[in-house]
Amino acid sequence: MASDITKIQLGPCRVTFDAGLGGTPVVFETTQGGVLLNYDETSREIKVDQFGDTPVGEIIIGRNASIEVPFAEKDLDKLSKIIPGSKLTTNGTAPTKKRVDIDASKVINLLSIAKMVKLEPLAADATPNDAIVLYKAAPRTNLKYKFSYDGELITNVTFKAYPDTATGYLVAFGDITA
Repeated sequence: MASDITKIQLGPCRVTFDAGLGGTPVVFETTQGGVLLNYDETSREIKVDQFGDTPVGEIIIGRNASIEVPFAEKDLDKLSKIIPGSKLTTNGTAPTKKRVDIDASKVINLLSIAKMVKLEPLAADATPNDAIVLYKAAPRTNLKYKFSYDGELITNVTFKAYPDTATGYLVAFGDITA
């Protein structure tokens, strides 16, 4: 069987949170360390007495998907949109003065803030068939800022997928409009 080296892909990507849903999307295009898609399945082996510990079958009982985005922009507007329970405050007379306050007193159902997330490769020959979509995903942000002369401040956000309640779909590989 011959290899098709035209199907080998390299390069960075763009990640859009709230993609195509009518809201104001949050776009991550400046990353460091690579964007990582995680997809895994959990299963349960079927065993019967007649075969002892030898499985006679196996069923998938769960699927999980997430996209990890290490973005390198210091952007308080984006930060406020990916930290659940946060609020952006902008000074009315000096709009360059901003801060993000994170409220620790609220319990937040992540499903209530979940939106579509789209990963699009930025290679010159990329097509919509190269996209990956999480139909409904919520951001989880982990900050470990290291202030040093030899490193950038990286904000790590992971978009965890949940099934779309209307379709049951979790993730799509390829052109979402197909």
